[in-house]
Amino acid sequence: MWDHAHRPPHSEHWMSIRTNEELDPNEGPGFGCFVWQAILFAGLLFLIPIGLFTFNWPVWLLVVLLFVDMVLLFFISMTSVFLLRVFFADRRRGRGRTMGATQPTRVITTATPPEAPPGTEPDEPTNEGEAE
Repeated sequence: MWDHAHRPPHSEHWMSIRTNEELDPNEGPGFGCFVWQAILFAGLLFLIPIGLFTFNWPVWLLVVLLFVDMVLLFFISMTSVFLLRVFFADRRRGRGRTMGATQPTRVITTATPPEAPPGTEPDEPTNEGEAE
Protein backbone atom coordinates (compact mmCIF):
# COMPACT_ATOMS: atom_id res chain seq x y z
CA MET A 1 0.00 0.00 0.00
CA TRP A 2 2.63 2.56 1.03
CA ASP A 3 5.88 2.62 -0.86
CA HIS A 4 8.70 3.66 1.45
CA ALA A 5 11.45 3.05 -1.08
CA HIS A 6 11.45 6.67 -2.27
CA ARG A 7 12.35 8.04 1.19
CA PRO A 8 16.00 8.89 1.82
CA PRO A 9 17.77 6.81 4.46
CA HIS A 10 17.78 8.10 8.03
CA SER A 11 20.82 10.07 9.01
CA GLU A 12 22.02 11.77 12.18
CA HIS A 13 20.63 15.09 10.92
CA TRP A 14 17.04 13.89 11.09
CA MET A 15 14.99 14.82 14.08
CA SER A 16 14.37 11.88 16.34
CA ILE A 17 12.40 11.34 19.49
CA ARG A 18 14.73 10.56 22.36
CA THR A 19 13.29 9.22 25.58
CA ASN A 20 15.17 8.55 28.81
CA GLU A 21 18.48 9.68 27.36
CA GLU A 22 20.99 11.99 28.96
CA LEU A 23 20.62 15.62 27.89
CA ASP A 24 23.70 17.33 26.55
CA PRO A 25 23.71 21.00 27.60
CA ASN A 26 26.06 21.81 24.71
CA GLU A 27 23.47 20.74 22.11
CA GLY A 28 20.78 23.26 23.00
CA PRO A 29 20.44 26.94 23.80
CA GLY A 30 22.22 28.40 26.78
CA PHE A 31 21.18 30.80 29.50
CA GLY A 32 22.50 33.79 27.52
CA CYS A 33 20.16 32.96 24.65
CA PHE A 34 17.27 32.81 27.10
CA VAL A 35 18.19 36.19 28.62
CA TRP A 36 18.38 37.93 25.22
CA GLN A 37 15.06 36.45 24.16
CA ALA A 38 13.46 37.60 27.42
CA ILE A 39 14.88 41.14 27.10
CA LEU A 40 13.67 41.43 23.50
CA PHE A 41 10.25 40.06 24.48
CA ALA A 42 9.90 42.53 27.36
CA GLY A 43 11.05 45.43 25.16
CA LEU A 44 8.53 44.67 22.42
CA LEU A 45 5.79 44.11 24.98
CA PHE A 46 6.61 47.51 26.47
CA LEU A 47 6.62 49.20 23.03
CA ILE A 48 3.10 48.08 22.09
CA PRO A 49 1.13 50.26 24.58
CA ILE A 50 3.69 53.09 24.28
CA GLY A 51 3.25 53.11 20.50
CA LEU A 52 -0.51 52.94 20.81
CA PHE A 53 -1.09 55.67 23.39
CA THR A 54 1.94 57.95 23.05
CA PHE A 55 3.26 57.79 19.50
CA ASN A 56 -0.05 56.99 17.73
CA TRP A 57 1.55 54.31 15.56
CA PRO A 58 -0.69 52.65 12.95
CA VAL A 59 -2.61 49.61 14.07
CA TRP A 60 -0.97 47.32 11.51
CA LEU A 61 2.45 48.05 13.04
CA LEU A 62 1.17 47.25 16.53
CA VAL A 63 -0.36 43.99 15.26
CA VAL A 64 2.98 43.03 13.69
CA LEU A 65 4.76 43.79 16.97
CA LEU A 66 2.22 41.68 18.84
CA PHE A 67 2.71 38.70 16.51
CA VAL A 68 6.50 39.02 16.72
CA ASP A 69 6.14 39.10 20.51
CA MET A 70 4.03 35.92 20.48
CA VAL A 71 6.67 34.15 18.36
CA LEU A 72 9.32 35.28 20.84
CA LEU A 73 7.16 33.97 23.69
CA PHE A 74 7.08 30.57 21.98
CA PHE A 75 10.88 30.48 21.71
CA ILE A 76 11.29 31.65 25.30
CA SER A 77 9.06 28.85 26.51
CA MET A 78 10.96 26.21 24.51
CA THR A 79 14.30 27.53 25.76
CA SER A 80 13.12 27.57 29.36
CA VAL A 81 11.81 24.01 29.11
CA PHE A 82 15.18 22.84 27.76
CA LEU A 83 17.12 24.67 30.47
CA LEU A 84 14.88 23.30 33.20
CA ARG A 85 15.26 19.75 31.87
CA VAL A 86 19.04 20.13 31.86
CA PHE A 87 19.01 21.56 35.38
CA PHE A 88 16.84 18.82 36.86
CA ALA A 89 18.71 16.10 34.98
CA ASP A 90 21.89 17.30 36.72
CA ARG A 91 20.13 17.23 40.09
CA ARG A 92 18.78 13.74 39.43
CA ARG A 93 22.32 12.58 38.73
CA GLY A 94 23.33 13.59 42.24
CA ARG A 95 25.26 16.78 41.61
CA GLY A 96 22.81 18.85 43.62
CA ARG A 97 21.10 18.26 46.92
CA THR A 98 20.49 14.58 47.64
CA MET A 99 17.10 13.29 48.58
CA GLY A 100 16.65 11.22 51.72
CA ALA A 101 18.84 10.75 54.74
CA THR A 102 22.53 10.24 54.22
CA GLN A 103 23.30 9.38 57.84
CA PRO A 104 21.60 7.02 60.25
CA THR A 105 18.78 8.49 62.29
CA ARG A 106 19.87 9.90 65.64
CA VAL A 107 17.55 9.95 68.62
CA ILE A 108 17.93 12.75 71.12
CA THR A 109 16.41 12.17 74.53
CA THR A 110 16.51 13.93 77.86
CA ALA A 111 16.71 10.67 79.83
CA THR A 112 20.01 9.79 81.43
CA PRO A 113 21.73 6.81 79.86
CA PRO A 114 21.82 3.63 81.95
CA GLU A 115 25.08 2.97 83.72
CA ALA A 116 27.23 0.27 82.17
CA PRO A 117 28.34 -2.53 84.48
CA PRO A 118 31.95 -2.16 85.62
CA GLY A 119 34.53 -3.88 83.45
CA THR A 120 32.70 -3.56 80.14
CA GLU A 121 33.83 -1.16 77.49
CA PRO A 122 31.69 0.37 74.77
CA ASP A 123 31.73 -1.16 71.31
CA GLU A 124 34.08 0.21 68.69
CA PRO A 125 32.43 2.61 66.25
CA THR A 126 31.77 1.17 62.82
CA ASN A 127 31.02 2.65 59.41
CA GLU A 128 27.82 0.62 59.06
CA GLY A 129 25.04 2.39 57.20
CA GLU A 130 27.18 5.16 55.78
CA ALA A 131 27.13 5.90 52.08
CA GLU A 132 30.22 4.98 50.18
